[in-house]
Amino acid sequence: MYSVVVKKYGGPDILEYVRSDSQNIDDKCVKIKVSACGVNFADVLTIKGRYQERPRPPFSPGLEISGKIIGIGKNVTEHKVGDLVMSIMKYGGYKSEVVVPSENTYKVPSNMPLEIAAGFPVIYGTAYSALVTSAKIKKGETCLILGATGGVGIATVEIAKALGSKVIACGGSDSKLKSCTSKGADYVINYKEKILRNELNKLNIKEIDVVIDMIGGQYALDSVKSLKWNGRFVVVGFASGNIPNIPANRLLLKNASAIGLYWGELAYREPNSIKKDFLKLEDLYNRNLLKPNNHKTFKLENASEALQYLLERKNIGKLVLKVN
Repeated sequence: MYSVVVKKYGGPDILEYVRSDSQNIDDKCVKIKVSACGVNFADVLTIKGRYQERPRPPFSPGLEISGKIIGIGKNVTEHKVGDLVMSIMKYGGYKSEVVVPSENTYKVPSNMPLEIAAGFPVIYGTAYSALVTSAKIKKGETCLILGATGGVGIATVEIAKALGSKVIACGGSDSKLKSCTSKGADYVINYKEKILRNELNKLNIKEIDVVIDMIGGQYALDSVKSLKWNGRFVVVGFASGNIPNIPANRLLLKNASAIGLYWGELAYREPNSIKKDFLKLEDLYNRNLLKPNNHKTFKLENASEALQYLLERKNIGKLVLKVN
């Protein structure tokens, strides 16, 4: 088998593609021949040693994969050899073969290509948890998405529309925001060129029910000021690099909530809940309400190139690594 390995913390250029030994299967794990790996911004932070999960080198990055089960532990009952699956992990996905807990492994939705399934769990799982588990969004509510042109952002647009919400997609590029429109966004706002609250006023949108925030910074503070009574503000990430100090008085005055979502840890602490979420997502996919697509595919041995491409924000949506 082959692995992409971090031998010392650093940027994408430090990754090495090496031959490695096959792992033994623990009693509650499955062994998967990997078809493709999802590429996430968290991978960049992990190889730099700056993510919440900080493995010591040497290790392989990678939070999600798809493939075929080629072995099962003696205590595994929900999977069998030959199953097509997608799996999530804290790191270690950039390999041609992985051993992962059975409870963090899920059947690939019917008719979904494995290359699409590789990039499905993290972005759609995060988006669904943000909207449904955290925000408890209701049909007809208005949802504002900060960072809507990234992978999780676009998935959030799709799911919010599928659940009957009015969607305002916010991003920093007009060309990328067109992708949000194609996914069903009712309105788009370029917050780098325009003032968010002014644009909301122009749209005659005075207050927001739900904010899903991948960005942080001033944009987050502006959106908190626009929350409706009983509004919900869900913190998913800080792509701007600026962690906002959310004004508690704004939450008090609107009886509103600010909720944090660390989806990767949630998936490990509550695997049964995540499994139920994926069944709901499969239903939306089979009803053609979700249409996941990958922006670009790289070979596993070109993982450095893929992460650099992600760092330069060239992608609109998901990047994956294909295993030969």
